Amino acid sequence: MLRGILLKIAATLAFAVMSTIIKLVSARFPVGEIVLFRSLFAMATLVAWLARRGEFPGALGTRRKLGHVGRSIAGSGGMFFGFIALSLLPLADATAFTFVSPLLIVPMAALGLREVVRPYRWAAVGFGFVGVLVMLSDDLGQSAGATAGYSAGAAIALGGALCTAVAMIQTRRLSRSEATGAIVFYFTSVTTFISATLLALAAAWPIGAFGGEFFAGQRFVAPNGLEFGLLASIGLLGGAGQILMTASYRYADASIIAAFDYVSMIWAATLGYAVFAETPSVAVLAGAAVVAAAGVYVVWRERPSRRVRPPVTTAETVQPG
Repeated sequence: MLRGILLKIAATLAFAVMSTIIKLVSARFPVGEIVLFRSLFAMATLVAWLARRGEFPGALGTRRKLGHVGRSIAGSGGMFFGFIALSLLPLADATAFTFVSPLLIVPMAALGLREVVRPYRWAAVGFGFVGVLVMLSDDLGQSAGATAGYSAGAAIALGGALCTAVAMIQTRRLSRSEATGAIVFYFTSVTTFISATLLALAAAWPIGAFGGEFFAGQRFVAPNGLEFGLLASIGLLGGAGQILMTASYRYADASIIAAFDYVSMIWAATLGYAVFAETPSVAVLAGAAVVAAAGVYVVWRERPSRRVRPPVTTAETVQPG
């Protein structure tokens, strides 16, 4: 069990460092380019992992191509929105908003998967959304002093959380018949295609045409050696984090491992302070604690009857990167 917990904590650290690097490079590189590097190098990590396990290319077989496309488009939206939110929000704030995704899954599962949702889950969802309002309280209560950048960042982060929740619901459907490697592989392939297409359109789009200003800001920027290393590390850390997370569920119950998702807030607050001199507001910390408590409560209630889903569902969660 301890090995599983340590692997999960290592995964949250890998994702937190990845998010820190994304925030560092976001001022110079367009989001499409960051997503492209993240996808290409994560793909290399994934293929190497599958090959080592003797599952490449056998694990990539699928009969549900459209299902993968739908899941991947939603996941890509979560990734793009998450990256943009990181450029606009403090690191801890952007991380806190990702905690909303598991709460959104509850009503989506009831409507889309026809899952039976017990009253305590609905109560946890309501409690969690109170936490979201607490996180937004400074911005909502001080509109005159609130920055447009933070307001936009919060809205984009919540949009990313919604896309991520949709992707997780679709992953639940796919996990009934599809291998973990296939789900990650096709998701990474789609994000690579979307980001490459965005960069190609940006290069060809006339400046004077409709949307020219937007596409001008999305044009490829040639990185120097150090910058290339940082961009590559985003993908390597993302791929490594995904593998560590997947592996963690082999050594401990999902109900135990899931409770350590919220360790990411500790890493984010620490890295945000150390790298960007950011100090999370009391409202963000309090709201994140409320949302985390709602999530841990559901995990605690699920554990006795082992109603928590198998590892593939959680392992395929779309992280901010």
